Amino acid sequence: MIIDALTHIHPMPNAFGNDCDLRTEFLIEELDKSPVDKAIVTAIEGDTPYCTPTAYVIEQCAKHPDHLIGFASVNPLTNPNAVSDLESHVRNGGMRGLKLHPRHQHLAADDERIIPVVEKAAELGIPVTICGSQWKHAPLRDQLPMNVDVLAKRVPEAKIILAHGGGFHFMDAFVVAVANENVYLETSISMKYFADTPFEDQYIFTLQQIGADRIIFGSDHPEDPLSICYMRSVAMLEKHGFSAEDQAKILGGNIQKLIGL
Repeated sequence: MIIDALTHIHPMPNAFGNDCDLRTEFLIEELDKSPVDKAIVTAIEGDTPYCTPTAYVIEQCAKHPDHLIGFASVNPLTNPNAVSDLESHVRNGGMRGLKLHPRHQHLAADDERIIPVVEKAAELGIPVTICGSQWKHAPLRDQLPMNVDVLAKRVPEAKIILAHGGGFHFMDAFVVAVANENVYLETSISMKYFADTPFEDQYIFTLQQIGADRIIFGSDHPEDPLSICYMRSVAMLEKHGFSAEDQAKILGGNIQKLIGL
């Protein structure tokens, strides 16, 4: 089974801007015309129009169980019931993971307030995806992959997925993954961004050293179209000598194990 481990939907189709179509129907169409079988859609509990409520993700996943898998989101900075809400989202809402977003939640991965929700995720047996890219509207220090090292060591039983492979700091993400066997690297944005650049070989080197067991395919749909991202990812993996067995792990096997599918 091929699974896209990072996609977005939203009640407002243009919440990311007019160039992105966040309709659930559009994602379903993309899945149906691609080799990808299922997509993980992630909520973000935050205070910007970009953020998708967990309730909406639960609703859409219930409507489209053959296509969609949901990751809930809670924000321990603003939600005093974050731990209990997460448990409810998983036990009652069918959510298979937790999404934390330092940029939109104003909470770095090494903030002590994150520990209880990550411990609860580990107890529930669900992985934690943490956005690892960097952008303008929040302090860059809060967005750095190195912060995940602190969290991974504080909660070693947690399975942590560093989204976007660390973004512009992919070498730091590599170091964090080397130092912590409970950290996985998800490839959306970074696979696209570094292709055909002087950094491509360095980026692929980091993936090869981590090994296929801890690499996870994602597209970041709709910012990067799912079908195009899948084909580009397969082409790059083949170009750099990843075996069919390695590709099967990266394109679905690893995330299946993490979410217990």
